[in-house]
Amino acid sequence: MSSAPLITFGVPAYNRPALLAETLASIAAQTAAVDYEVIVCDDGTLPETVATVARLPADKFFYHRNTPTLGPVRNWNEALRRARGTWVMVLHDDDALYPWYLAAVLPHLEKSLAAICTRTVSGASMPALPAPATPSTAAAFAYPPRYFLKSAMTPFPGVLIRRELAEKIGGFSEQAGPLADYEFWYRLACAGRIEVVREVAAFYRVADGQWTERAWPTMIRQTHLLRLRIAREQFPKSPRLGRWLARFFTYRNALSYAARFPQKPASLARALRLGSIPFARLPSGWVWAALKRLA
Repeated sequence: MSSAPLITFGVPAYNRPALLAETLASIAAQTAAVDYEVIVCDDGTLPETVATVARLPADKFFYHRNTPTLGPVRNWNEALRRARGTWVMVLHDDDALYPWYLAAVLPHLEKSLAAICTRTVSGASMPALPAPATPSTAAAFAYPPRYFLKSAMTPFPGVLIRRELAEKIGGFSEQAGPLADYEFWYRLACAGRIEVVREVAAFYRVADGQWTERAWPTMIRQTHLLRLRIAREQFPKSPRLGRWLARFFTYRNALSYAARFPQKPASLARALRLGSIPFARLPSGWVWAALKRLA
């Protein structure tokens, strides 16, 4: 390998070579001229994965097979561990970047940042979007820790992280389970400044059946527990306000789940009972605007 690049794209892979090819092609298609490397950390068994990486320039695209396999969250951390760049992105093997991603974020990179991301579009397949006339002029806004009471700043893709800070806070936590990304972004925001560029430049793939009957009821409860933790840490002098905000946003999530899925598990029923808290019917936009003023 040559000297350390500015950016590392760490791609955790698991037996999806066709989608991986799309992910890697989206990195190779970046229009901004910048020194980067791509490290595919393979937790799968298919020889097609190796062949997919081998078709790309060997001086930028590298392959590593995990032996033994690590599982999803540990593989994300393996991607962080193997990175050499000052900045690193963990990009799943079914997500992708638009060609102007790097052009949009590069003007905002500075030592004071913990991470930067762009806005994201989601779906079963990557929609065609017109290239912005001047992506390098897109404005960015801060995403402080208190904002995480509502949600993370992104579903996952397109987050460029300062590598040394990611290492300092210990990477992604297996104990956080399906919220390992949400919980990591929150800790990162507590350790430094996160910014979001107002340009759609990343794609998050949502496959049919991704939200299974088992997964989303668990997510409701675990997300609420994380919100309560954020409330305790971010509103130590106003605990009642913090708890109310956590309950309000969990209730709004529950309404969304109830409209989307036919199942009515116990976790959803409990979350819907949060509709009894004071002012639960306030427009969520009002509460979100108030939270921004408090941040």
